[in-house]
Amino acid sequence: MSRFQKISALSMTVLTGIALYFFFAFRYPYHLHFQEQYQLFEWTWKYFADVSCVPGGLADWLGRCHTQFFYHAPAGSALLAILLCGVQLIVWAACRRRTLLTYVLSFLPVLLLTAFFCDDNALTGPIVGLALSLGVAALCRCVGAWKGRRLLELLLVPVVYMACGPLCLLFIIAAVCCEVADGEGRPWLFAIGMLAVAALCLLAAWRIFPYPFNRLVQGVHYYRFHNILPGMLYAAAAAAALVVLFSCLKVRKPLQGSVLPIALFGMLATAGILLTLRVADSAKEEWMRYDFMVRMQMWNRIQQQADRRNPDNPKTVSCLNLALAKTGRLADNQFSYFQNGPDGLLPTYEGDYTNPVSTGEIFWHLGMVNTAQRYVFEAQEAIPDFQKSARFYRRLAETNLVNGDTLVAMKYLKVLEHTTFYRSWARETAALVADGTLFEKRPELARIRELRLREHDYLFSETEMDSMLGLLSLEHPENRMAVDYLLSWCLLRKDLNRFAECLQMADISPLPQVYQEALLLLWVFTHEDFTGLPPTIAPVNVQRINRFMADANAGKSEAVMKATYGNTYWFYFIFRYRNQQQ
Repeated sequence: MSRFQKISALSMTVLTGIALYFFFAFRYPYHLHFQEQYQLFEWTWKYFADVSCVPGGLADWLGRCHTQFFYHAPAGSALLAILLCGVQLIVWAACRRRTLLTYVLSFLPVLLLTAFFCDDNALTGPIVGLALSLGVAALCRCVGAWKGRRLLELLLVPVVYMACGPLCLLFIIAAVCCEVADGEGRPWLFAIGMLAVAALCLLAAWRIFPYPFNRLVQGVHYYRFHNILPGMLYAAAAAAALVVLFSCLKVRKPLQGSVLPIALFGMLATAGILLTLRVADSAKEEWMRYDFMVRMQMWNRIQQQADRRNPDNPKTVSCLNLALAKTGRLADNQFSYFQNGPDGLLPTYEGDYTNPVSTGEIFWHLGMVNTAQRYVFEAQEAIPDFQKSARFYRRLAETNLVNGDTLVAMKYLKVLEHTTFYRSWARETAALVADGTLFEKRPELARIRELRLREHDYLFSETEMDSMLGLLSLEHPENRMAVDYLLSWCLLRKDLNRFAECLQMADISPLPQVYQEALLLLWVFTHEDFTGLPPTIAPVNVQRINRFMADANAGKSEAVMKATYGNTYWFYFIFRYRNQQQ
């Protein structure tokens, strides 16, 4: 390539890397946090041996090592951009003829891999495997003698298969295409030999490793769900193979210029942006944002995010309600935001690896420690690729410490001591346990220990949630969050009689805005006028409910009512959660 072409090529890679960094650091950062929390990477030889002893294990281990840095989104975004740009350079290095056109075409696999990684169940291991497979092929081209090179490539097939899994097929394709293009010896015999060795590797793996044949063909750890084919990953691998194949063909001189490749890069960049924005799931990213902020206890930031965009998903609404409760604003401002029934307060349990996580956080802060522990444990055991979670290990250590099960907690802490970002916390916690000063130095744990259920900690169903919250409030009347959750549960179910009963048992003064609105609505349903209304109800609220009832009886539309009364419990009662029988 000419000097201008080299500068153009370098500029393309730099611009791609910058674009990838900004996308994952600012548009999709919580996707990275989500990936990090569903693995537990340990710096031990045992962990390395356990992960790398299967086909594709080395790539999987390197991918997990890479993923752990997603704990910090800026660092994780930079490393991911470097990895994807490295894939592009390796695809180009594996090409036989390295022109500006093949350089531009080498961005096509990166485009597809970026779209693949927008999937929250995509793993980093296969991206590393693709790079390793083609990287070995590129290194083999450095061997000058064709006989020695072919022998080396034949011997490397089992090694690459064990390191990269079925993506070693890219190594075979790159080696065969280049040998056929060179035309020395009998390249077709070499191709048959490479495929035969690969087939023997696959059959041997089928006999040795405890995986079904289809898992060995698809990749053992290429995707979180083993019964789903990651189409974008295989499309990226096919694109890389086609780029290498194209580089082995004779290209006419007009295609060797600079104008067409630069124009093609612009087209690929546009297509990549459009494809990435199409496959990026903004709804999931929003929930991951709320879950991360709950994890880091960013209560004010949660409310600021809700002020910018009102959440409408039960999981995100439950995170918002938790933040309101933690800042003492639930009873005053809950219905200033969208509410979708009791699932927005305590979502119904679902036996998967995502839903119980944020719900378990709610139970933890309420003081229902055993329920929080069960939710976190079930979520970890439901992880589809059977990994463990460093985040869940930390929470399980905390629940066991609060419950007094120190030996069990120490088992979790010892594992976390081998991680990168949880090591210092685990070592400090273990030292505090040994000194007997844990609850003095960790006031959050001390608070949870004081507020946890002791006498009435039973297994319960969602239909008994108000009873459990009531028992928690009776055991610890000072637990204002439990009282607010009990009353809010009754309000969201539109059970005003139950709400009034529970409010009588609670000692709340002055009466928050939402509670005044609920009592006023109950009074309207059970009385003809406001004679004898308790003095705890502000007169301004009496005037406002009169206007609300007049507008409702006049048949005004929901949109008109929302503009005036959208932040009241009355609007929720009439226009929201309509499946509830009143």
